[in-house]
Amino acid sequence: MKLTFNILFFVLFPLISFCQNGLTDYKDIIDLDDEYELSRPNLEELKQFDLSQFWIDNPSERRFGFIGNNYRRLRIKFLSIIKNNDQPNQYFIYGKSKVSDNICPFQGIIEIKESYYIKSLEYPNGKTGILAGEYRFYEDPDSNHSGIFKGRFVTYWYKDEDGIIKYNDLWDVSAMYNNNQFAGNWSAYAKSNIIKANWGDGRISQSDELDTGTSEFHANFKYNSFGWESLNKAWGGGYSEEEMQEARDKELETWWKEK
Repeated sequence: MKLTFNILFFVLFPLISFCQNGLTDYKDIIDLDDEYELSRPNLEELKQFDLSQFWIDNPSERRFGFIGNNYRRLRIKFLSIIKNNDQPNQYFIYGKSKVSDNICPFQGIIEIKESYYIKSLEYPNGKTGILAGEYRFYEDPDSNHSGIFKGRFVTYWYKDEDGIIKYNDLWDVSAMYNNNQFAGNWSAYAKSNIIKANWGDGRISQSDELDTGTSEFHANFKYNSFGWESLNKAWGGGYSEEEMQEARDKELETWWKEK
């Protein structure tokens, strides 16, 4: 997949800086079933790995997102991720966003700022960990309703028996499983408005009353008109088989290929 805008444009814009003090600036978006403690940092170790699969087509990718005060559904699809060999903990991103029927290509950067091995009751051997960083994605300014996504993210990983660091799906059977928690804002190019925009795999950080699910993510019926109705119909109860199948087909659409 070729990037359609000049990637150098984004490199020239410095990412937001956060103080680095043991994931302090990310704790509000870390949500693990188990209590954990930081073991040792491994930011330098990460440089030897290409972590692209953490964010694109990972084994447990089921991504949900919202934008704005009414929790309007936001869909994010990463289509190309390229490791920056000059800055190994930085990745160039190309993808698409969708809100209602509006689809925008975007391009930008993910930068890993911190990473630690952790120990927990379930995994006391210290082979799991958390990395955290910042992102900034620029939607195509020629698209309708386009703007800039920026904020913080956390991703959970584990080291396998061969010493390879992988996307952590060890907890994906748990009720509260989540990964790739992106939390930040979206601001329009043409206006000064800044609104909240979060997404993640399995669950969404800071989704508050939107997520009423127990065993898995479930959108509050109150927000059906803001893009969540098809999701609730697809695998929920109280609907005819025909309604559910129609909703499932809609949920499984490859919308990022539409244009």
